[in-house]
Amino acid sequence: MAANGTSDILSSAYLAVEYVDAVLPENPLQSSLKHAWGCMLDNYTKFQIATWGSLIVHEFIYFLFCLPGFLFQFMPFMQKYKIQQDKPETWEKQWRCLKMLVFNHFFIQFPLICGTYYFTEFFSIPYDWDSMPRCY
Repeated sequence: MAANGTSDILSSAYLAVEYVDAVLPENPLQSSLKHAWGCMLDNYTKFQIATWGSLIVHEFIYFLFCLPGFLFQFMPFMQKYKIQQDKPETWEKQWRCLKMLVFNHFFIQFPLICGTYYFTEFFSIPYDWDSMPRCY
């Protein structure tokens, strides 16, 4: 009975996704993204995409989102929002933090990111454009 209830829930979810997909307008970047994805698949292996591609995207997004906070702490008019008012920021502290951060990203997170390829292969997650769900 539990399996039947689960299948009912999943079929309802699939219907909801199809409905939302039908209502949303077509993505104007879809053809460009499809072409870029195809070029990536033609030029790189699945292992390269899953490891190096994931690492590059991860690092780019991480540092992009951290950049405003890093810059704000050195702006005088933002000091009133600082939580630890008695601890001034210095470039030496920031350099030490950056070294620790780079170490953590490349010696802790990168080995985990390398497991992405084996995860996708084990669960048969496809890389081709047509098999991916339309979440764009």
